[in-house]
This record gives sequence, C-alpha cells and structure tokens, in this order.
Amino acid sequence: MKIYGAGSLEDIKKCTELGAVGILTNPQGFEAYFEGKMPLTEITEAILKETELPVFIQIHGKDSKDLIRRGTELHGLSSRVGFKIIADEKGFEAIRELQKHDIRCIATCLFSLPQAAIAAGVGAFGICPFVSRALAIGMDMFQILTAMRNAYDRLDEAPQIIAVSLKGVADVELALAAGVDVSYLAHAMDLEGIAEDSVH
Repeated sequence: MKIYGAGSLEDIKKCTELGAVGILTNPQGFEAYFEGKMPLTEITEAILKETELPVFIQIHGKDSKDLIRRGTELHGLSSRVGFKIIADEKGFEAIRELQKHDIRCIATCLFSLPQAAIAAGVGAFGICPFVSRALAIGMDMFQILTAMRNAYDRLDEAPQIIAVSLKGVADVELALAAGVDVSYLAHAMDLEGIAEDSVH
C-alpha cells in the first residue's frame, strides 16, 4: 500500500519520514496551515524545503490557458512540482497540455468512470476519486473504484488511482479492496493511526 500525505509543514516532514510517496495539497489546507498570508509560490517553496518527495499543488484558473500558465510558472521552481486540477473541461485541456511537457498532473474532484476515462485519454499521471463524499450522497464507491481499476488494467499506461476524501480505516480498506494504487491521508497522525488500528 502506498500513501500520499499532506497537512502543515510539520505534517509534511513527518509524512516523509513515515514513508509517504508524495505530497498532495488543497486550498483548504492552505487556509488552515498558512492562514492566507503567503502566496502560492511561497507556499510551494516552503513545502519543497520540507521534503524531497514529489509535491502536487492544487491550482485553479478561469480557463485552461490560465491553468497552463500557472502550472508552468510553479513547475519552474522544481521538477518535483506537479499539479492537482479539477476534472472538468478546462481542467482536462490543461492536463493534456501540461503532460505534453512532462509536468505531472492529477485529475481531482473525480466521482465517475467517464471522468476517469477522460483523465486517461488526456494522459493524466493520476486521478483522485472522492470516497467519503461520494458515499455521503449514496454512491456505491466500491463498485465505481472497482470499475475504474478494471478499465485501467486494460491500458498499457494508466493513471494512478489515488483514493482521497477518506474518513477512517473502513474507507481505506474499501479503497484498497477495490484496487486503488495509493491512499491519501491528510495528516501524519492519520498515517500513524492507520498503523495503530492495523495492529489491534
């Protein structure tokens, strides 16, 4: 089982020490841990100083050109910088263009097999299916994740399936049983908690 981590700079450092394979970020985390006091460029630089892992920064833009411009600028800080981009029309257009330049992109806010298929078609590095949020509105995420796994297994080069929006061990177990490649845990203490729960 591979795990991506995130959280505060302290969490990011701890996740790195605990064996995470990469760092994922989101705007809510920026507000919580940086209090809106730092521009995205400075936040990215601060994260890069805490870890040698790949770092995926979530970016937004009014259109695909805006996303491509922002992504290109931030990637200039380090080849380790990739991006989480919302899985909509402008997002998929940006992912296709950035991936052409070997800039890794993950399609996020993803709930369906059609979204996963488009992500693969534009060459995304990974996808982030939302588990607990989908369960909360009555979606059968085990079935959806399994369908994504089966579809991707028929491709020569498929995006990583990175399960996100996980609310506990049960969600992690559901995702792993469905065949995801990676789980995302928001804090180092979540990673430690999974380890403790696995022992009992």
